[in-house]
Amino acid sequence: MSDAERAAAHVSPKISAAEMEATRVARFKDLKKFNVAFVDSLLPEHRKKNLKVIGRGVVEDPRMNPPIADDHGFTVAFITCEPNTGAALHSHETAEVFMPLNGQLVVYWGDEGEEELTLDPWDTVSVPEGVMRGFRNPGDEELVILAMVGQQDGGGPVTWHPDILERAKDTGLAVEDGKLVRLDNFALPDGMQEIETG
Repeated sequence: MSDAERAAAHVSPKISAAEMEATRVARFKDLKKFNVAFVDSLLPEHRKKNLKVIGRGVVEDPRMNPPIADDHGFTVAFITCEPNTGAALHSHETAEVFMPLNGQLVVYWGDEGEEELTLDPWDTVSVPEGVMRGFRNPGDEELVILAMVGQQDGGGPVTWHPDILERAKDTGLAVEDGKLVRLDNFALPDGMQEIETG
């Protein structure tokens, strides 16, 4: 079929404005924020907020459901980080893309985080699958990051650096079968409130 024949034969599926709004639109102001979403969440230098947009992707808290849930073959999320915070060393069986939107982002990688680079606003990095990676906000203000992973499930559960798993136990968090578990010693740090709105 030629391009002209394909264009002439094309008929778009019907979707109403109401259905589009209900199933295909994510309003930033309405996104659900989770600050105890992953096993590193209570470590002081790894506190952040995760806001799912498209696809469940990599989640350890089953309450993290995105407003655009249909399988797109990829996932999209925002992450917000206060100064000097970010994600601990971890890996996925898929590539992971980071784009800082309003400030610099330091991305580090390697088995011990021995390599790093700094991204400026709107710069983009794609970390290959299986590579240990983490990031931090080196700035003085809250940073918003656009994050994307391949596959609807983000390549399966997160693989954390062993040191992070050990330190997380002291905060009362662990991971079992890819799910976040609150241990008997779980307690939010002084001054921190769990803010998930899911």
